[in-house]
This record gives sequence, structure tokens and C-alpha cells, in this order.
Amino acid sequence: MKIRILASIALVLAVLAAAGLWILTSLLPRAHPESALEQAAVTGSVEELRREVRLRGGVDGKDRRGFTALDWAARTGRTDAIAELVRAGADPELHDSGPNGWTPLLHAVHKGQIGSVRALLASGVVADGRGDNRVTPLMLAAAQGETEIVKELLNAGANPRLRGPIGWSALEQAVANGHPEVVDALLRKYPDLHLGTSPRVWVVRTLAWVQGHSELLDRIDRGREAVGR
Repeated sequence: MKIRILASIALVLAVLAAAGLWILTSLLPRAHPESALEQAAVTGSVEELRREVRLRGGVDGKDRRGFTALDWAARTGRTDAIAELVRAGADPELHDSGPNGWTPLLHAVHKGQIGSVRALLASGVVADGRGDNRVTPLMLAAAQGETEIVKELLNAGANPRLRGPIGWSALEQAVANGHPEVVDALLRKYPDLHLGTSPRVWVVRTLAWVQGHSELLDRIDRGREAVGR
């Protein structure tokens, strides 16, 4: 009987975890660059991109999905196109018109494009710039297990204590989704981070345990004890 109850709880928690991650990483329709400017930002040379910018007379126009050319350059790792578009006046913190209202930085994180992340941060983008769905780049990177991107964002000043639409921090996202390298990166930068004891955190802890990542919980708890001494 106990095993059946535990299995039911585990199933419910797994669904909740999937729903939480869906909030962070779903959201984007299968899309492709549409305009000549967007196509140049993805596959064209810098010269072709410059020509399209001149012909279009603007760089922040959105396609029917609500994406800009800079969004596309960020999603595809075109750091040269990012630099050219920003130089031409593209707003590197403009939110798209999709269901999440993501910035180019969030698009770059979603696609695991660390080069784009670096290029956008170098252009002066705020590391904690949220989408309209309240997700930060750090939360998204932690949920996806993008350790190197997490490090880049932390070095750029991203705040790991912010909470997203379901109340989870970047650390909680990393634990719930079983990403030990991300947990280590967060704790190295902020050794006082902890999970706490709220009902929300109980879900995070249970998810980690069900997925076989109890060592993450031990690591965090030991770190908290060490900081408290």
C-alpha cells in the first residue's frame, strides 16, 4: 500500500516538474526566419545583412511569430550578426511578441548559444532581464542544465535569488531537473544559497529524491551548515 502511495506521489510530482519546465522552455512555436533581413541574420554574410538593413530602413521589425532579426541571430549563434544589428540600432533588450515575451538573451539561452550570450552581455544587456513570463536567463539556463551559460550569467551579475512564475529559484530549477554541475556553479559563486523548508521546496526535494539525485540535496545542506558555522 505504501509503495502504491509513493508511486502515485512520484507520478504527480513528475507531472508538476514537467509542467514547471514547460512554463520555462515550451512556449516557442516551430518557427523559421521569414523576412530577407531575418534570413540574412541567420545565414547571410555581414555585407548581405548590412544591405538588408539599408533596404528595410529599420532593424526591430517583427515577423508573424513576433521575432526580430536579432532574436534569430541570438537563437542561431550568429555573433557577427548580433554585433552588426546592435551597431545598426537594434534594441538588444526588446521583448518578442510571442507567448513568453522573451528578449534576445533568453532566446540565446533557450538554444544553448553561449557565444550569443557573451555577445549580448558584451553589448550591455542586463543579465537578469526577464521575459514577460517572469523567467530570467539564469532560471532558464539552470533548468536546462547549461552550466557554462550559468557561469557567464553569474559573472555578469545575474541574481540567483530571484524567483520565477512558479516560485522557483535557479537553484531549485537545477535541483528539480537533476543538474549537479549547475548546482556546483551556483554554490561556488553563492555558497550561502539554500533550499529552505517551504511546501514549494518540499516538492523540489522530493523530485530530486525520486529522480535519484539525493546527493544534490546533501551537497546543498552541507554547504548551508558550513556557511552557518
